Amino acid sequence: MITAPSIALTDAFCDISRLRYISAGAGERAVVLLHGWGDTKEIWRATLAALSAHARVFAPDLPGHGGSPLDGAERMQHVAARMATFCNAQKIDQITLVGHSMGGNVALELTLTYPHLVERLALVAPAVLTVVMPPYTRFYLHHRYGWAALCASLLFYRGIDALSRHWRLIAVIKRILPGLRRAAFAAHHDPEGLHRLLKGLFANSFDGRLDQVRVPTLVINGNLDAVVPANLSRRVASAIPGARFILMRGALHHPMDEQPEAFQRVLLEFLA
Repeated sequence: MITAPSIALTDAFCDISRLRYISAGAGERAVVLLHGWGDTKEIWRATLAALSAHARVFAPDLPGHGGSPLDGAERMQHVAARMATFCNAQKIDQITLVGHSMGGNVALELTLTYPHLVERLALVAPAVLTVVMPPYTRFYLHHRYGWAALCASLLFYRGIDALSRHWRLIAVIKRILPGLRRAAFAAHHDPEGLHRLLKGLFANSFDGRLDQVRVPTLVINGNLDAVVPANLSRRVASAIPGARFILMRGALHHPMDEQPEAFQRVLLEFLA
């Protein structure tokens, strides 16, 4: 069993990159954890704690999420550039990069655009073959009702967040069910920023580019993932030279939150 140690955690804002982040650990090795669309850096707290004994670990809020303003970073290339600026501001020369869902798209963009920066790459349910992702993942982009549905979802999340603060039973359930906890984290996102980022995500497919990746790569997916089905991640792994694929049984789209101990074990083996 892997348990999260007690760590000295830094929660700060990087003025140069305009990104809010948490960090922990020390040493020459650096790990950067990128969350997906609609999530925040908070999904990485347990992972960050587990990895911090082996490296300096950073988990930023991506632009338009949590405490990081969008500032015009609507395309995945813009987000990758902000991440490169962040690494430079932290005086990091090389990183192990872990990207989940949209964060996987950003991670690949960062790897291909700044090849000197990324030495190892882990992709978790990466949203990179966007042309063939399930049609319902584009629901919020529908020209007639997508915007209304997105706003309604955020209002629902705000209700969960508010209720959990005042009703003890819901607070307990929120701790038990990771999905409700993530909804509370996402409750205060700006819908316009999320909408723009979602457009940017689906405009950035990596068909025909994956064979350009030249770093050791691990691809992880839950077998019950309906957002990025496991067969798509298998395709990603098979297209990247030398990449390894791991299927996590019983996991959905957030294995770091749904099966944290197993997920941390996989990452620690990859780091080693």
